[in-house]
Amino acid sequence: MTHRSVRSLSRGLALIRELNVGGPLSVLQLAQRSRLHRTTCYRLLQTLQADGFVTFDRASALFGLTAQVRMLSDGVSTRDLSSQAALPPMFTLLDEVSWPSDFGVFDQGTVLIHESTHSFSPLAVHRSMVGRRRPFVRSALGRALLSAAPPALRREMLEIVAASAPEEAAMAKDRALIDRLLSQTRKAGYAWSIGETEAGISAIALPIEGRPVLGALNLVFFSSAMTPEIAARRYLRSMKKAVQAIEKRWRSYSSPPIGGEEKKAAPARRAGPAR
Repeated sequence: MTHRSVRSLSRGLALIRELNVGGPLSVLQLAQRSRLHRTTCYRLLQTLQADGFVTFDRASALFGLTAQVRMLSDGVSTRDLSSQAALPPMFTLLDEVSWPSDFGVFDQGTVLIHESTHSFSPLAVHRSMVGRRRPFVRSALGRALLSAAPPALRREMLEIVAASAPEEAAMAKDRALIDRLLSQTRKAGYAWSIGETEAGISAIALPIEGRPVLGALNLVFFSSAMTPEIAARRYLRSMKKAVQAIEKRWRSYSSPPIGGEEKKAAPARRAGPAR
């Protein structure tokens, strides 16, 4: 059953967007920017003012936003938005390759899985992965994240791993090992792991651009089924398409449409691999 949209709600939100971008504005300015009739604009502003979202300065005759507007967005976390950006492209990837994938982020010295298609894959390695953690240095996901992070952030990540993940502390402090992993990942164009996080399980992974690192996307398969090199030949192109789709969706969340036109997001920086 389809219901009619509430135009007044859309118009009220449009005014909030204009005030958020332009700062305090007059009724005439808001009417011009939102392309609403001046009377309609004034009535909506009075409603928003009564609800505590808009304030009016009599001396300047300008309307502005109150701190209460933050209540509309403070409950939305980066995790919520990144998961919304990642999951649809991950299902498209699953349709193309059948093997499951995970979307993970750096969290407290490990890789935390935010989204996964394991539950939907006919070749599932695990029944469920969301909320599970993977080692940072030994996983394809972690290596992807590591290789894409700027030097300063990379150092901070490794310091956190060394302090909070005893099983990987020595590896995180081994500069020669880290340099070798970074060189291998960059040369291949993807990160990989073979039975390092779990016996008999391999993965390849790509970083996802963010500010500066949003996360990483992997593809998981049985080590007996193929090598990472074969997996890359078969599936890396599809994985790159999925990563590009995630990055595009993420930029749209970071730069919402205003006045009917979408703002161009600042160029994102690339993140690194993980499993």
